[in-house]
Amino acid sequence: MLPGGQKDYEDACSTMQVPKTGVFFTSIGSQEVMLSRDARGEIVAFSGFCTHSFGKLDGGKVEGGEITCPHHGARFDIKTGKAKSACPNLPKFDVKIEGRRVLVKPNR
Repeated sequence: MLPGGQKDYEDACSTMQVPKTGVFFTSIGSQEVMLSRDARGEIVAFSGFCTHSFGKLDGGKVEGGEITCPHHGARFDIKTGKAKSACPNLPKFDVKIEGRRVLVKPNR
């Protein structure tokens, strides 16, 4: 159960599961979520689906602060969600931290 005022957010994972570098994937209902840390070390969340092929980014190579789509090679910055190619940026999810839990607000 989530604390009061958090009812729009869903429990995604522990803060310990999100690496200092790299990504962690999870699902919120039917939505794939990619969690990483921004330049300040704060946890951020983006769609786990490529904005070009709509394939899952899970399994994509993470290197130099970018993830490469395993389906067609589009690259995205894991700290900002910005596309490094002609694809649209990854949609961002709102995140709240409660203790050691990462709460993510799904896109409805």
